[in-house]
Amino acid sequence: MSTPNYASILDESPTEVKRPKPLPAGTYTCVVTGQPTYDKSTRKGTPYVMFNLRPIAAESDVDEDELAKALDGNMLESKTIRATYYTTEDAAYRLDEFHENCGIDLAIESSRLQRNGDVINCTVRAVIKHSTSQDGTSPYAELARTLPAD
Repeated sequence: MSTPNYASILDESPTEVKRPKPLPAGTYTCVVTGQPTYDKSTRKGTPYVMFNLRPIAAESDVDEDELAKALDGNMLESKTIRATYYTTEDAAYRLDEFHENCGIDLAIESSRLQRNGDVINCTVRAVIKHSTSQDGTSPYAELARTLPAD
């Protein structure tokens, strides 16, 4: 995958703002790519880990016409779905479910940190839903949950 040339984007003089269309709601088969990112939320400072999921196939519950519009001539693999999990005691089960859905056997003793690295290049299914931005002006796609790959 090539690195985007941000300088050329800044040199452009667009006449209109073109907001990317979100992926349509539905289920996508994805590959976990890159290293996980560790950070804290901006509002409450809650620690989290984020994984990038690269969709490789849309399942039958994804509207094909809407998908074509969202891709605008690009490949599905050019999109990214973010899977973010808070790393708090009350939310740890969600991260464990993600690891399981990626094919990690939780019966094998390993830390969550180790498992975060083990899921890289694993296949997982991602269910996308649509939400509206806080200002109510635009829809966006977000991860509702993950499922095991078939």
